[in-house]
Amino acid sequence: MATIASPSETSLYLNAFDKTIQFEGVMKTIDDDYWTSDIVPILYPLWDSDKDKLELFVQYKDNTVKMNKTKYQRNQKTGAYKWVSYQFDLAPFPTEVNDLYTRIVEKWTEYRVGQENDLERALAASFSKSTILNWTKVTLMRNFLLMDSDWTQLGDAPLSTEEKAKWVTYRQKLRDIPEEQKDNAANAVVFPITPSKHAKLGDGITYLGDVSHFYTIPQSVYSKFSTRIVNYLALAIGTAAIDEMPVTSISRPNTSLDPNTGDNDLDNILKMIDEGDFGE
Repeated sequence: MATIASPSETSLYLNAFDKTIQFEGVMKTIDDDYWTSDIVPILYPLWDSDKDKLELFVQYKDNTVKMNKTKYQRNQKTGAYKWVSYQFDLAPFPTEVNDLYTRIVEKWTEYRVGQENDLERALAASFSKSTILNWTKVTLMRNFLLMDSDWTQLGDAPLSTEEKAKWVTYRQKLRDIPEEQKDNAANAVVFPITPSKHAKLGDGITYLGDVSHFYTIPQSVYSKFSTRIVNYLALAIGTAAIDEMPVTSISRPNTSLDPNTGDNDLDNILKMIDEGDFGE
């Protein structure tokens, strides 16, 4: 039976039984219609046929290749037929293998772009109709702010020791929001201003030492973050895995989502977002 290939070792991995394709560490589960219309013509009849089926094709990062197939064959002793797995010798087909790799990568890219664009449009349309701020969106915005300030913690960041210390305080305050403000309504959650903003204030008050150093999310700010939330969800929901890491590293759904996101899945996703049914 075909097994999952490690992204650290492979450039391309195709599992014909599961209809999954992994390229450069990103795995997609291909829907049946696209597989039939665009992938099958590439595989048939050289690599896949009714009685000699493709199990998996792997091209490793060192350019070596491997193909497993399963053949329907007769047992000479019993006369019974059964499916038998074997490794197919690709050595006689260097040109064909190169063509297979190129065409599969092209179709994987086409599928990924189309899937994510469709989902982005659907999510964006729904987000544009909703002005409700809930804890799911607060958590996502908090994490985006952390990501935006990652540069301040680099060794070569152009900051003084004092400035870097303030950024550490800022980032910790962001991390503390879910615990410190868990009893607050989402629209009452306050965020710390950045050290850069504090420096411009010049109020002489210790950083984060006054209520004026905190703000609630106005609609204008939420609108800006909505685009980032949509882009993130489109990638996270439409992708099965990225380099063996969960794609929902910013916010993990409490329930599993089918990577083949259709209308029903989208409805469930939007319901989860509206109800705040996402974990940290």
